[in-house]
Amino acid sequence: MRRVLRPMAPAVCMAVLVGALPAGAGAPSILDFDDWMQQVDDGSQDLQRHLAARDSKAATAAARELEKLYGLMEEFFGKRRESAAAVGYSREGREFARSALRDLAAGKFVAARRSALALARGCRDCHDEFKPL
Repeated sequence: MRRVLRPMAPAVCMAVLVGALPAGAGAPSILDFDDWMQQVDDGSQDLQRHLAARDSKAATAAARELEKLYGLMEEFFGKRRESAAAVGYSREGREFARSALRDLAAGKFVAARRSALALARGCRDCHDEFKPL
C-alpha cells in the first residue's frame, strides 16, 4: 500500500527538526557541530602534514584554525549540562593547538608535532566516549 504525504507533512517535519535545535538567534546547531568535526579531522591531518614538511606558515594557519574550532566546541558543549567531559576534551584540544602554535613560533617542529599527535589522540579519546556506533 502506497502512502500519500499530505501537503503539510514537509512543514511539520521541518518544525520538528527546528524545535530540536538549541534556542537562540544564531545558536550553533548539531549540524554546525558536525561540520566542525569534519574540519577538525581535516585540519588535524593538515597540521601533521605541514609539520612533517616543516612548513611553518601553513602549520601555524592550521593550528590557529584548530584552536578556533575547539573553542567553538567548548562553547557548544558548555551549554549542555550532561557534557562536562566533552567540555574538558574541547579545552584539552584547544590547549594542544595553542601549544603547537607556541612551539611553531619558537621553531620547535618536533615539540609542535608532539602536540599535534596529542590533539589527534584526543579526538579518538572523545569519540570512544561520545561518538555513536
